[in-house]
Amino acid sequence: MCGLTAAFYPDSIDPPAPEELKSRLHESLESMKYRGPDSRGIYVSPNARAALGHVRLSIIDLETGQQPLSDEEELVHCVVTGEVYDHERIRAEMQSQGYSFKTLSDSELVVQLYKRDGFNLLTHLRGEFAFVLYDVKRRLVFAGRDRFGIKPLYYTVYNGCLMFASEMKAFMGLGWQAEWDVESIVHNGEFGDERTVFRGVNKLGAGYFAIGRASGHIQTQPYWDLKYPAASAPPPATIEEATMRIRELLTEAVRLRLRSDVPLAMYLSGGIDSSCVAGIATHLLREKDPNAKLTSFTLAFIEDPSTDESPLAERTAAHIGADLRKVDATEALLVGMLDESIWHSEQPTTTFHGAGRLLLSRAVRDAGFKVILSGEGSDEVFAGYPWFPFDYLQSADPAGAALGIPLPSEAERRAMTEAYHAVTGMPFRDRSDMSPDKSNAPRPLIPTCAHLVLLSGMLNVSAGMFHPKVLERTGAPNMVRCAEEGLDARVREDAVTGHWHPLNTALYTTAKALLGRRILNFAGDRVDLAHSVESRVSFLDHHLVDYVNTLPPSLKIMPTVEGSTGKWQMVEKWILRQAVKPFVTEEVYLRKKVEFRPPPAPSGGSQMLPLQMHLKARITRESVKRLGFLNWPHIQHLLSGYLESPMFLPNGSMDPRAATLMNVLSYIVLQERFNVPTYKV
Repeated sequence: MCGLTAAFYPDSIDPPAPEELKSRLHESLESMKYRGPDSRGIYVSPNARAALGHVRLSIIDLETGQQPLSDEEELVHCVVTGEVYDHERIRAEMQSQGYSFKTLSDSELVVQLYKRDGFNLLTHLRGEFAFVLYDVKRRLVFAGRDRFGIKPLYYTVYNGCLMFASEMKAFMGLGWQAEWDVESIVHNGEFGDERTVFRGVNKLGAGYFAIGRASGHIQTQPYWDLKYPAASAPPPATIEEATMRIRELLTEAVRLRLRSDVPLAMYLSGGIDSSCVAGIATHLLREKDPNAKLTSFTLAFIEDPSTDESPLAERTAAHIGADLRKVDATEALLVGMLDESIWHSEQPTTTFHGAGRLLLSRAVRDAGFKVILSGEGSDEVFAGYPWFPFDYLQSADPAGAALGIPLPSEAERRAMTEAYHAVTGMPFRDRSDMSPDKSNAPRPLIPTCAHLVLLSGMLNVSAGMFHPKVLERTGAPNMVRCAEEGLDARVREDAVTGHWHPLNTALYTTAKALLGRRILNFAGDRVDLAHSVESRVSFLDHHLVDYVNTLPPSLKIMPTVEGSTGKWQMVEKWILRQAVKPFVTEEVYLRKKVEFRPPPAPSGGSQMLPLQMHLKARITRESVKRLGFLNWPHIQHLLSGYLESPMFLPNGSMDPRAATLMNVLSYIVLQERFNVPTYKV
């Protein structure tokens, strides 16, 4: 819920007059008022060196939860976005210790916990949140972001002023002028580290906090990170114990996220992730009301049955007794949302994910709901993506063997890898060829993570995309190196030495790069709150994730022998399937993951498809030249080829040229909306 903005002027900078600063705050908040249409509040310190602004989407404590919040002495001021769960228990504990609260809002915990525990307050917060706090006595700002980066928080220093905001567009109201960070763009800093496409603007990392002091010193530190045991560590529980514990933790995570003072609904696809959350939520609601019925929303790709999961969602809804509302998604409707999805996510896109989610969130809002449960995060925790088997097969799993699980031999793993490659066509590199024990072996920072190998393949698609003079400054695009260098050195050490099983290394890098910096942004908070809808992600409850991370890789990807052929098969998210079996249909329990792949589909005629028409209209010589860093002859060649002979790949996969052109479109949209000057080569 909500949006925040903040400005902090250190001692070396003359602050503006208080009234001018108030005006800037209001302008900043106006740019993202959709994040909080219910109320607005600001705080400006008497010396105008600190300013906090907040727009509120009222979810908890509708009457007294207005922000900014403060303590009784008016010495600590704070703005908070998102939800802090289990806050009633912590509040009662603190009240027994003598701390007093002005409101019933979960957000006020940040103020009182800071007074008690200082920077350590973050260890007590459970949920999805971001905040900025100003300590009057210590003359510092303290900002924090949730463990997985579910809620956005950006920061920059502009003309000496330290700024924070939920969205970068809010900086413009504070006087900031956007400029391209071309090195970040070339190497894809949006994906690999905490940079953005704009110079000097960074994401506060997931699980990080930041401190800005009156001296001008700025410091960031992690307070939490994903951890995995040594590959040789014994398993922490039996299979039966692990199954029951996951069921308990996921049920508790859903229970906490059902707490709301406003109507709540559910995103429901045809997969196991959203289906099990919907099933658990229905079970919990009916503990209090036997007649309770969940309302769910799903996209229906009515032009292409091969990518349409709505019939399966319909069967799941019928199974749990939920109301299902189908939201039609045609290519034309998705294309109509494309520019807006880029504007709201504030990063380049190569898919229709954000546009589809915008369609969904608009339908949720129009139906009168403010809160939605979703199933993101499961694939990154339980190993659901199609590349994870490659990582699993790189090494033996001693912990899995200790549980008595029959596992393939080294020779069988190699044969399985080759067979899997032949079926899927996904690239892979042999880990043994890069062993750190070999004196002449390459020394990759993160050896052979399959999704990073896929990234390296993407480089061929973008080859020639950038102006030659730009590449003279930045070097050739290297997204893999950027992703590797964006990780903590201790993680790289655990990966290179083999301390972590390769699957766990892949889970870590996928969670950081793909989930935290991409999915939770362009298909989560940003496009949901564009329509004033708060999404809650049960699978990213850190109590659940911390436990799942201790389990052997073979409980996430289970090798099984297929009875009729005697061949090895791999079942992704195996332990999750066992844990949630009581809450889903047999069809969903057995179903393999299907990626989100909406249209385009062949039109059956000579007329251009909506995406072709949109890209033709928006990507012109003038619009590309105005950017300054792209190579128009190469873009023109891609565009002409895509317009003349589009490819229609199996299962709705995107034509690679269309994906690259959507990336180009993203920069055009961002330049227009942020008024970014042309980059001078």
